[in-house]
This record gives sequence, structure tokens and C-alpha cells, in this order.
Amino acid sequence: MKKALLSIILLLFTAITVTAQVSAKENERAKAYIKQAKEYASKKELDTAAEYLQKAYDINPVMLGCKEIQLLGMSYYMMEDAPQAIKFLNLAAKCETDKALLVEIYSHLGYSYDDMGDFKKAIQQLEKAISYSTDNKTKSVIYEQMANIHFDNDEAEKTIERMKQSVAHYLKHLSVTEDDVMRGGVKNDELGEKYFNLTWFASALNIEVEMRESVVKSALTGNKDAIGFCKENGISYRNAIVLPDSSSEQDKAAKVLIEQAVTHASKKEYNSTISTLEKAYKISPAMFDGKTFYLLGLSYSTIEDYSSGIKYLERALNYSLDKQCLYQVYSTLGYAYSMIQDYSNAEINAERALYLSDNDEEVLECSLKLATIYFAQEDFDGTIDSIRNAIKYYIKIHSITDAELMKGNVQDEFLADNHMRLAILLSEQMRESESNNHLKKAALSGSKLAIDTFEKNGMEYK
Repeated sequence: MKKALLSIILLLFTAITVTAQVSAKENERAKAYIKQAKEYASKKELDTAAEYLQKAYDINPVMLGCKEIQLLGMSYYMMEDAPQAIKFLNLAAKCETDKALLVEIYSHLGYSYDDMGDFKKAIQQLEKAISYSTDNKTKSVIYEQMANIHFDNDEAEKTIERMKQSVAHYLKHLSVTEDDVMRGGVKNDELGEKYFNLTWFASALNIEVEMRESVVKSALTGNKDAIGFCKENGISYRNAIVLPDSSSEQDKAAKVLIEQAVTHASKKEYNSTISTLEKAYKISPAMFDGKTFYLLGLSYSTIEDYSSGIKYLERALNYSLDKQCLYQVYSTLGYAYSMIQDYSNAEINAERALYLSDNDEEVLECSLKLATIYFAQEDFDGTIDSIRNAIKYYIKIHSITDAELMKGNVQDEFLADNHMRLAILLSEQMRESESNNHLKKAALSGSKLAIDTFEKNGMEYK
């Protein structure tokens, strides 16, 4: 950003005209200082350039015209002297009438206020810069700077809003639309970078849907980072390409079939669900949304065609989904990946499901799935933690207290099995004290294996 200012600074010099309002001697001194400042600025020695401009200003402020004052303010900005930059840029804003220059003045006032930590004034100045700008590319740059400021000040909603505005103006600059992007017809490095920056913000702010949508768009524009991210996370961005529109009659026919498929699914008729949805897709792909793809992916997974299930579940994630549906998609994906022994992707999706879980039952389900996935990868600490978490939520759901369990008043197969699992795992990890504690709880819960272990060793567990 600051390197780009050098050309602006040099251009300003060409427009400088010195006006003599005081004695000829003082006027000559000021002119000499301005001439020297120009020479130093051309050599990129902006600190010295600012020094000479300041000397001219100190002789008599009137000696510097509006463009000289702006130049002084820009030089101080380049020197990272925000207070002085603000002083002179504010003066320049009062006298300048050229809209293009006002954009530069107000934008750098905004950046200077941001450097001072006054983000509210920074945003105000940047908004003024946008109001004077007629160039969509310039607006796009400023909106992205505003997004960064909002992000640094924990304003999540405004961060995403501003970054979206940056993208929107860059699309206007290119004379394309998001529909063009989703058709895979736009390849542009800068646009791809903006979509990827939106991805980064959304990811950092845990806005899953926005993250998925923007990274797909970034990948479709050809952004290598986005493509790499999609590959690493199993996101099938090419499948998000929007197909040609269908007729209203085709849409109606597809809608009827989708409704029939939902009925089949409610009756657990998953083969019929699949065949019906496939017919609907052939008639009108445009009628498929995230929930429809989820239903198709779930149906394939249920009949143990996990590869097809994963394909459609991943496509579901390219659409806007509510939190509950996202949980279901990630949960099913975690299960499907684990069944084909792709434990890395299984772990990623199961952990996302856990993060999105909305009640104790969902936490319990996710914890058990994660325990299996961690164990398959020989992550025994993760396995132990997940089983313990599952037990924690199980006793919470069923209103069981540890005190009642230790009294032998609780006979429960789930608790018996999982305390025994923990006893074995902890023993293998040489954590005998913890292992013995869970072995006792397993026996008290009714585990035959645990009871036999105590009896064979002549030990009491009650």
C-alpha cells in the first residue's frame, strides 16, 4: 500500500504552485525547501522530504497550497507518523475539491486513525473515501481495509459484510457476476484472492457456511490456495458448478419426485429414495439444494454405498445449511469416512459435528464416534478422553449420579461396557490407578468381565 503512494507523491509535485503571500525573501526560502523536498521524494527519502516541507510550512502555512499540504500528510503517513499525517491530511481535506484526490486523502486518514487505535474514526474516514470514489476497484480495496479493521476490533458481522462488499465491487470492476463465477467461467487471481480472504475471515470467526461458500468460489476462480484447501478438506468444489436452467414444467416434475423421495425416506425405504432422487436430478438439477443432496448422501450411506454417500454429502456442504442440518451432514460424513477407513477425514468431520452439536444426545453420539476414529488411528489419549466424555453425557442424560453408581445401585450395560473399555485402555497405557478405578465402576455397573477379573484375583469391588 505504502509503495503505491510514491507515484501519488510524485504526481502531486507536478501540480504544486507556490503562492507568495509574505516577503520575497521568505517566499524564496519556502520555494527552495519545496524544491529540495521534491528531490528527496524522487529518491524515496520521504523523511527528509517531509522535513523540508515542514520547514516551508513553518515559515508560513499559506506558502503551501492544498496539494503541498496533502504531500506533507502523505509523507508523514509513509514515515508512520500518524499524528502528523492526520494533522496535514485533515487540512488537505478542507481545501481539496478534486474527488480522486479526496479519495486518497480520506483513505489515508482512515489508515492513520487506525494506526492510532481510533478505529471508529478510521471507519468514518474510509466511508468518506468511498463516497467520493467512482472506481469499483478502489472501492474494493477500501472495503477490504475496513474488513481488516472490523476484524481487529472483534466485529464479526461487519467484518464479513465489508469483505463481501469488497468482493461485490471487484466483480463490478471485472463486469462479471457471482453467477458467472459459479458457472466456472471466471478465472481471475485478484478475485480469487478476495474470495480466499473472505474464507479466512469466516474460518477465523467460525462462520462455517460462509467459509465453505467462499472457498468454493475462490477455487472456481483458480486460486491455488483455495484449491489446495479444498483438496485437503475433501471439498468437491467442481461439483458446485451451477448447471443450466431447466423449464418450469421440469422443475415442477422434479419437485414432485423430491417430495416422494422424502416420503420414502420417512419410511426408511432408502433404495426407493435414491432412485426417485436420481430421476429428479436428471429432470432438473436446479431443484436440488443442500438438504436434498444431504438426503441423497444419507440414503447411500444407509445402504452402505459410502463412496456415493460421501460424494453427495460433500455437495450438500456447498450450499447454505442451518446449524442442525450442518450437524447431520458432518456427523454422517464422519461415519461414512470411517467405514471406508479414511480416518483423517472421518476425524475432521466428526469433530465438526461435535462442535455443532446442540444437545447432550448429540454430544454423546459424537463422542462415541470420535472414540472409534481415534482408536483406529492409535490415538489412545483421544480415545480415552472421548469415552470419558461419552460417559459424562450419558449419566447426565439418564440422571445417574456417581455416588449411586459407587453404591452398586446402577446396573447399566452402556456404563459397564465403556468403563471396561477405559480400564483396558488405561492399563495398556500403564495408568494403573485410573484403570483400577474404571474397572471397579465397570464391575459395579454389571460388567461380567470386570466381575470375573476381581473374583479371579480374590479382590472385593463392592
